[in-house]
Amino acid sequence: MSMSDSRREFLIASAAVSASALWNRHGSARESADENRKFALHAWERDARNPIFVPKSPFDARGSQGPCVIPQDGRWWMFYGGHGTDDKLRICLATAHPEQPTEWERLGPVIDLGGPGSFDEVHCIYPCVHRFGNKWHLYYSARSTRVGPQNFSQYWGIGLATSDNLRDWKKHPDSPVLLGDGVPQYPDNRALVGLGNILELPQLDGRTLYRLHYTILPGTTERDPNHKVCAAAESFDGIEWKNRRVVLDRRQDAAHENTGVVGLHVWKTKTRYRAIYTGMDAGLTYSLCEAVSNDGLTWERGAPGENVSLTIRPNTWESGTIGYPLLLHEAGSLRVFYNGARGYGSTGIGMVTAPMLD
Repeated sequence: MSMSDSRREFLIASAAVSASALWNRHGSARESADENRKFALHAWERDARNPIFVPKSPFDARGSQGPCVIPQDGRWWMFYGGHGTDDKLRICLATAHPEQPTEWERLGPVIDLGGPGSFDEVHCIYPCVHRFGNKWHLYYSARSTRVGPQNFSQYWGIGLATSDNLRDWKKHPDSPVLLGDGVPQYPDNRALVGLGNILELPQLDGRTLYRLHYTILPGTTERDPNHKVCAAAESFDGIEWKNRRVVLDRRQDAAHENTGVVGLHVWKTKTRYRAIYTGMDAGLTYSLCEAVSNDGLTWERGAPGENVSLTIRPNTWESGTIGYPLLLHEAGSLRVFYNGARGYGSTGIGMVTAPMLD
């Protein structure tokens, strides 16, 4: 082999090595970019003691649904919809020390059902408790005997009770504080339930604007009966709610939420907003899903299926439904309480925890 041939082979080999390195560098960069584009989910870990709350008292023997947990005075105050042996649902209260999450003192119903013809005559369910100044507000979803155009038309009002101490509650005058109308995207809707949380938004004038997340039910008996949509309304006093709008609708190309989305729970991170909610598929199987937002109103959910963070487990207490989340902030982590069965939470309430994401 001549010197010129050797030099030619050396240059060819060098070029091949450079091209390979360049491809690997760009390929790795592309893979890294693809990885960064993936929807980041919290690494939820189920509590080994689940379910931590099991229905057993006369006022909740048939189920305990839609937990709302308030940390106060070193205890968890859990409000929930208790399905009693009389087949009525009422807002009930139980308390426990966080170090003993399976040992609950059950205090029973905290408000009465309404009288004949009232908006809360049949059931009171899905509590949402939040402090407004020196008062606690308890919002609840009410069911009546009314028959209307929506499949869930009997749920047509969200009621309010107030308290100074979380234990003794007084109903707001016997009428709903929020109705299912006034949403531009679904002008004919009348049915709604709560199943969301309240976000505090400080204003430049020093006031606090409260944003309530709730669920509207626009499906009719004849068409799309289980269609559910997450909405929001805003208030300065917790009584008069304005700016009603849809903030999260189903995705018909996503199998886990192609029928409905329910119960949006929103929180603020250092740089943006995050949320967890219940997604419903065509078989009415529920799962917990996540979303992110820059403004708390327009949400990104990644590719279909990419945002599903907790699903049912067959032949367990959570084989029927993973839904109705309630989120608590703790030191560097998050805790979510949720239901694990259909039928008004017949198998009880469990919880998961995860390190906090930005």
